[in-house]
Amino acid sequence: MPTSDRTIRVGTIDVTVRTSNRTTLTVTVTKGSGIIVHGPHTTTDIDVTTLVERRRSWIHRQLAHLAETSPDNPLKELAPGAEFDVLGRPHRLRIVPDNDQNEPLIQHLSTPTGDWLHLQHSTMLKADQPQQTIFNFYAETGLEWLKLNQARIDRYTPNQGVPIAFSTRMRTTWVRHHPTRGLTLHWATAQLPPTLLRDLIHRTLGLHTIAPSRDLNRALRALWTGRLTTPSTPDHQVRFNPASTDRCPDCTTPPGALHADRCDIARCAITGFQRARCHPGNTCNTVWTGQFPGIPECAEYGFYCRPTPDGYEPCNADDPGAMHDFNRLYRECRWDLSTQRMTLS
Repeated sequence: MPTSDRTIRVGTIDVTVRTSNRTTLTVTVTKGSGIIVHGPHTTTDIDVTTLVERRRSWIHRQLAHLAETSPDNPLKELAPGAEFDVLGRPHRLRIVPDNDQNEPLIQHLSTPTGDWLHLQHSTMLKADQPQQTIFNFYAETGLEWLKLNQARIDRYTPNQGVPIAFSTRMRTTWVRHHPTRGLTLHWATAQLPPTLLRDLIHRTLGLHTIAPSRDLNRALRALWTGRLTTPSTPDHQVRFNPASTDRCPDCTTPPGALHADRCDIARCAITGFQRARCHPGNTCNTVWTGQFPGIPECAEYGFYCRPTPDGYEPCNADDPGAMHDFNRLYRECRWDLSTQRMTLS
């Protein structure tokens, strides 16, 4: 006979009775499915009630533990300014043009406006790629942290050199300890502050910890575990088409004023390319006009593109999904120092 489910009420709680060809009667507790009694097809409601009453104390302890440790599974919006913690430091997300960087995601630390994660615009538009790109970033960041802290962890470990790795796939537990393969950490744990991440490893290995278990459990519950949504307003409009009265999205300079030093949006007055860490002082600084650099030229020359499953294709300005084609602008134009704009070659 196939597996069958029914629900009964035991006291004040609902219990799912799942019967199959098995011969034993057991009870499990999960956050998503609640209390489940597994048994043979001959299991009666009385059998279930008797088992649940006998295991009542254990069931309540499991429910309390799940409430204290299970992730809240927060939802993040893949939009400019969204906040992501990296080793306890808050980073804001910035969507950047493809010609600004060669990697899908780059971390920028200690800039004048804080810590940032720069995500390529084309990466954001591809199905599940943004999510996997961020997962990989966290796993790589965790591994880099381990390189610096492995020796410190080994000092307190009876078996020196315990292998520790980060997984981009594991979704059910924060850390697994295999007798021969060592520890495998969930990629999301790289969001923890270093002290708590170290304590998680120590706790798993049965070593001395510093932070109270309640503090670590609370931090684990709050971790982002990968749920993403895209903004209702198309990203290229949010990121590249600010209103003419808006401040610079990076350095918050008002229209008509010079960009702050090392602003990632500012273009160099001498070369026309990104100005960050360009010429010393303000010798090549430019004014924030209220528009992203290159937009007026793209509109004038008709440089537009739109994403397709096979990459970007040229299009008209009024086509669905059209955006300014900055790659084509820098490929087919040159910077005119006298007019401070890109001109057709």
